[in-house]
Amino acid sequence: MPEHQGQASLTVETTRFGQIEVPAERVLNLPHGMVGFPRLTRYVILEHRPGSPFHWLQSLDRGDLAFVIMDPLVFDPHYQLALSDNDAKLLQVGDVRHIQVWVVVTIPQGTPENMTANFKAPLVINLQNRLAAQIILEDPRWSLRQGLKK
Repeated sequence: MPEHQGQASLTVETTRFGQIEVPAERVLNLPHGMVGFPRLTRYVILEHRPGSPFHWLQSLDRGDLAFVIMDPLVFDPHYQLALSDNDAKLLQVGDVRHIQVWVVVTIPQGTPENMTANFKAPLVINLQNRLAAQIILEDPRWSLRQGLKK
């Protein structure tokens, strides 16, 4: 059960957004963290700006850590993933219609036209219980550095 239940909100000081107040129902619990950050388990998704395909996955455990994320279907409408039984169990997924998928975007400094997204290890969220995990896919169609040029 996510530890934030019963709390009204969480206030966090971030380097990118200043002080933010996050309602408990928006907190994502990643039991294994993101790749490279296994101990950071609480995050929130923040809008970049209205109409933008990009969002921010802001760590609530470390204010200076935020990932640019996006819906993979924006750049590849054929993107799909097969959730393993273990991943479905970890996320307590009963119905795949209740999951949301994001990919982490890398934007090289000075050359944003060369941005890539990690389609190989998407962030999968169970919208019903706010459990999430960065899932490593075995599917050879997807890359760690998928180009985002249309």
